[in-house]
Amino acid sequence: MNELQYEKQINQLGQLRERIRQLEDVDYVTAHYKGYSTSGATLEEIKEEISILKVKILKLEKQLDDIGW
Repeated sequence: MNELQYEKQINQLGQLRERIRQLEDVDYVTAHYKGYSTSGATLEEIKEEISILKVKILKLEKQLDDIGW
Protein backbone atom coordinates (compact mmCIF):
# COMPACT_ATOMS: atom_id res chain seq x y z
CA MET A 1 0.00 0.00 0.00
CA ASN A 2 1.37 3.36 -0.93
CA GLU A 3 1.05 6.60 1.02
CA LEU A 4 -1.91 7.86 -1.05
CA GLN A 5 -3.92 4.70 -0.39
CA TYR A 6 -3.03 4.91 3.30
CA GLU A 7 -4.24 8.52 3.46
CA LYS A 8 -7.48 7.56 1.69
CA GLN A 9 -8.12 4.83 4.26
CA ILE A 10 -7.39 7.21 7.14
CA ASN A 11 -9.83 9.70 5.62
CA GLN A 12 -12.46 6.99 5.14
CA LEU A 13 -12.02 5.90 8.75
CA GLY A 14 -12.62 9.46 9.93
CA GLN A 15 -15.76 9.71 7.81
CA LEU A 16 -17.14 6.43 9.17
CA ARG A 17 -16.47 7.52 12.75
CA GLU A 18 -18.16 10.86 12.12
CA ARG A 19 -21.20 9.10 10.64
CA ILE A 20 -21.51 6.91 13.73
CA ARG A 21 -21.19 9.95 15.97
CA GLN A 22 -23.99 11.65 14.03
CA LEU A 23 -26.19 8.58 14.22
CA GLU A 24 -25.62 8.08 17.95
CA ASP A 25 -25.77 11.72 19.04
CA VAL A 26 -28.60 13.02 16.85
CA ASP A 27 -30.51 10.45 14.84
CA TYR A 28 -30.73 7.79 17.54
CA VAL A 29 -32.05 10.25 20.13
CA THR A 30 -34.54 11.80 17.70
CA ALA A 31 -35.81 8.40 16.57
CA HIS A 32 -36.07 7.24 20.16
CA TYR A 33 -38.44 10.09 21.05
CA LYS A 34 -40.26 10.68 17.76
CA GLY A 35 -40.18 7.18 16.31
CA TYR A 36 -38.10 8.33 13.32
CA SER A 37 -34.98 10.40 12.68
CA THR A 38 -34.67 13.63 10.72
CA SER A 39 -33.89 11.52 7.64
CA GLY A 40 -36.96 9.36 8.25
CA ALA A 41 -35.11 6.27 9.51
CA THR A 42 -36.63 4.22 12.30
CA LEU A 43 -34.76 3.41 15.49
CA GLU A 44 -34.16 -0.15 14.28
CA GLU A 45 -32.76 1.10 10.97
CA ILE A 46 -30.41 3.41 12.83
CA LYS A 47 -29.24 0.60 15.12
CA GLU A 48 -28.61 -1.59 12.07
CA GLU A 49 -26.61 1.13 10.31
CA ILE A 50 -24.52 1.71 13.43
CA SER A 51 -23.75 -2.02 13.61
CA ILE A 52 -22.75 -2.14 9.95
CA LEU A 53 -20.53 0.92 10.31
CA LYS A 54 -18.81 -0.53 13.39
CA VAL A 55 -17.92 -3.67 11.42
CA LYS A 56 -16.55 -1.56 8.56
CA ILE A 57 -14.49 0.47 11.03
CA LEU A 58 -13.05 -2.66 12.64
CA LYS A 59 -12.07 -4.06 9.23
CA LEU A 60 -10.46 -0.79 8.20
CA GLU A 61 -8.58 -0.49 11.50
CA LYS A 62 -7.32 -4.06 11.06
CA GLN A 63 -6.06 -3.23 7.56
CA LEU A 64 -4.28 -0.16 8.87
CA ASP A 65 -2.80 -2.10 11.80
CA ASP A 66 -1.50 -4.77 9.44
CA ILE A 67 0.44 -2.12 7.54
CA GLY A 68 2.36 -1.13 10.65
CA TRP A 69 3.30 2.41 9.59
